Amino acid sequence: MEIICVNDNFPAPVLAFYAEFGVKTPKADQMYTVRMVKRHTNGETGVLLGEIQNPDVPVRHPVLGEVWFEPTFNINRFRTLLGQPVRQEELEMINS
Repeated sequence: MEIICVNDNFPAPVLAFYAEFGVKTPKADQMYTVRMVKRHTNGETGVLLGEIQNPDVPVRHPVLGEVWFEPTFNINRFRTLLGQPVRQEELEMINS
C-alpha cells in the first residue's frame, strides 16, 4: 500500500532520541510503501515503511520492561494517494 506523509513534525525530545540511534523519519509530501503494520499496547497503529529501514531502539514496555524494536510511525501522519485518511480495513490486509 502506498501512502503520502502529511506530518513530519516530531517533538524535539523524540528527534534527539532518534538522532542518538540513527533513526530516519519520513518527510512531508513524500510517498512511501507500508512494509508492516503494528498495533501498540496503547491502541495506536504504527507502520514500518519500505523506504526507511531503521535500527532497533530501546523502548519501555509496561510488562516486559526494556525491549528493543524498530520504531514505527503513527498512521495518522499519512494519507492515501487520494488524500484520504488511511482506514483500518486497508491496513489489515497488509500483514495477512
